[in-house]
Amino acid sequence: MLTNASGIANGELMNSDRDIPVPSKKRGRPFGSNAKDTRKRLLQAAEKHFNEKAYSDVSMATVAKSAGMTGAAIYRHFDSKDHLFEETIKDRMRIYNQTINAAVAGKGSWKDKFNKLLEAVTPLHGKSSGFPMIGVIVLSQLQQQPEKFQEIRDLREESASVFRALIIEGVDCGDLPKDTDIAIAGDLLMAITAGAINTVSFYNSSPDNMVSIIDSVKVLLGTRA
Repeated sequence: MLTNASGIANGELMNSDRDIPVPSKKRGRPFGSNAKDTRKRLLQAAEKHFNEKAYSDVSMATVAKSAGMTGAAIYRHFDSKDHLFEETIKDRMRIYNQTINAAVAGKGSWKDKFNKLLEAVTPLHGKSSGFPMIGVIVLSQLQQQPEKFQEIRDLREESASVFRALIIEGVDCGDLPKDTDIAIAGDLLMAITAGAINTVSFYNSSPDNMVSIIDSVKVLLGTRA
């Protein structure tokens, strides 16, 4: 989870493309009807590169090439590497939120729902081991420029609300103490599910290990049947 943290947390993120000239926007016909698909390919390529390399080692040209585009064309969709990184984070968070909301939508106890959530996010961790959904890189930027990253803050709050709702159900049914701090307990549950699992999966990257990791979380939290 902390793979790319050090350089960016020290301010590298906001100065990443100073040595890369941004191509001027070309006049001409508008984007084709597949602009949305092109943007999706770019985000997928960016996630792969940000996951595998240090932030400073990822270039716009490399991401563009992986997505089957020219280095100049990527700037039609993203103004800079900072912008690309931010949008990649938001895209992953949206996918994560859709996944966990769907997992807890059915019937069952809070433990049943949490177990379903864990199993649902397993493929996400398997694909992006080491890529921070909301790790120190993003937290550093949120603290420095909260207004600029309000959308990320909102997405993070959407995630947190799912886990807080599980804690409330746990309190209501008597599994958790009445004086449980809902906000803190919910955030801790989210941190375990997102951050801790992502970190452990980084050091135990085999797909087979993900099953053991998820099972171990259930054991530690007492949700395994």
